[in-house]
Amino acid sequence: MLRRIQNLPLQWVLALVSFISIIVISYLKTSLELEDAEQAYYSQWWRWGYDDQPPLYTWLQKVINAIFGVTKFSFSFLRGIFFAATLLALYEFAEKILKDSFKAHLVVLSSLLIPVFIDFTFRRLSHTLLLCLVVLLTLNVVARLIKRRDFRDYVLLGICFGVGMLSKYNYAFFLLAVIATSFFDLTIRHVFWNKKILVSYSIAFILFLPHLYWYTTKSYFRNVQESVYIKLGIEADGTIIFTPLLESIKTLFDISAPFALVFILLFLSKIVQWRKEERSSWLFKLMIVQLLLLVLCFILINIQDVQTRWLLPLVLPYIVVFMKSIDINKKNIKKTGIVLFLLIIMFQVLRTPVERFLGIFSAVHFDYGQLSKKLNTDYSDAVWILPNVTYGGQIKLLNPDKELFTLDDFSIPDSRKIDKNHVVVSNLKNVFENIQPKDSILNYGPDKENIYIFQKN
Repeated sequence: MLRRIQNLPLQWVLALVSFISIIVISYLKTSLELEDAEQAYYSQWWRWGYDDQPPLYTWLQKVINAIFGVTKFSFSFLRGIFFAATLLALYEFAEKILKDSFKAHLVVLSSLLIPVFIDFTFRRLSHTLLLCLVVLLTLNVVARLIKRRDFRDYVLLGICFGVGMLSKYNYAFFLLAVIATSFFDLTIRHVFWNKKILVSYSIAFILFLPHLYWYTTKSYFRNVQESVYIKLGIEADGTIIFTPLLESIKTLFDISAPFALVFILLFLSKIVQWRKEERSSWLFKLMIVQLLLLVLCFILINIQDVQTRWLLPLVLPYIVVFMKSIDINKKNIKKTGIVLFLLIIMFQVLRTPVERFLGIFSAVHFDYGQLSKKLNTDYSDAVWILPNVTYGGQIKLLNPDKELFTLDDFSIPDSRKIDKNHVVVSNLKNVFENIQPKDSILNYGPDKENIYIFQKN
């Protein structure tokens, strides 16, 4: 077994180590991460949309749950698969562009210098991780089409377009950037101004249409819009143009700071040298257009808060551009990179138990067993309605055979509306005008809230 692993290509070893580590970490936590709790709740049903996110990740999670059950393994398994696949897709794309397996391996290793990728994405993010993978798969198909405009690859491109939009709406920024680049770059123009691209657009439209129809019906559009506005901070105080621009620069700095610091040190040590790289390459132009488009859109929308996880899938592939622009003098830098990779992964694995041992607060250390026990003991026959999807997912994990609902789930279809005996769990004592709470748990949850239980027949 060990010999087989040793014979694996490096990118596969890194992917396998990451996959196993993600699963191990999930069992070191008492409860689910926020995104896993959301998936535990939403994956109870098939829907065309869930909250303010497209449905693909939840559909896949529901399939995994049907195989392995609603367990920590199910949620970490899917995230582990996507993280490992992202590393492999990043290597494949880098190898296509750089035509150098040594540098392609360095691209994969250096991705761990991006904090939001190895920390936030590695430990908890779902839709963002899926989008990282789909963007890289799309670029791999584009790279193939640049070499040979095969009809089958246009079909694959259409599938990538549709899957991308069903993964996370941020994919639209990437797609717009690629199309915009086709006006400035002859290489991309040959791919996107070909009549075969109509096949790609048609497939993408067919795949995305059902979700788009759901999105525009009833009050879903308004609810999603309100949720997105809150996340983007559009209604918050800030200076037009200046605040979105400053936030964009700050977020890009947060994403790239450790990466830039390490390579600055390598430049100063003369291990790495800058070399003249042709700035007319299609990928370099795409990077510039992508960054300009993002900043322009943020200014036009007047976004007051830009999160690193929003930009990660859109900038991760451009590590390849940087790697193409440098010469590396010492080949043993790869060994150093492998050691650094393993140390960072080890830190992520040990982080949760060390936090618990040192008494450092984290929501994943909280045990939701008390609330679950009370609901099972006193209200087992009633329908349970929890305060939010975080609570809903945590209680669902402890009661995998129980269908439950939440107060903040605006995407519940009419067929699932509750009209029978049910209990409502809320952190608001006056959530109902004429009903007093039947029970309560004080100073409960990660935020030490008062939880009130109402019964309605």
